[in-house]
Amino acid sequence: MTVSIRQNREDHAITQVCERLRTVFGDRSRSEVDGVVTRVTASFTTARIRDFVPLLVERISRDELSHRFGPVRGLRC
Repeated sequence: MTVSIRQNREDHAITQVCERLRTVFGDRSRSEVDGVVTRVTASFTTARIRDFVPLLVERISRDELSHRFGPVRGLRC
C-alpha cells in the first residue's frame, strides 16, 4: 500500500472519529471536539507504526473530553 493511500485511509478514519465524538458529546461545540481530536492526532505525527493511530486518537480524545466536560451517560469506555 502506498503512503498516500495509507494517509487517505487514516484521514478518513480520523474524520469518522470526529463524527462519533461529536455525536457522543453533542452538547459541546464542533470546534471543541475537533480541537481535541486535532491536538491528539498531532501528538502521533512521528509515530512510525500508523495502524492503530485512529483507535488511539479516539480513546485518548474521548477520555480527555470526558474529564474536561464530565462523563457522558451511557458511555462505555
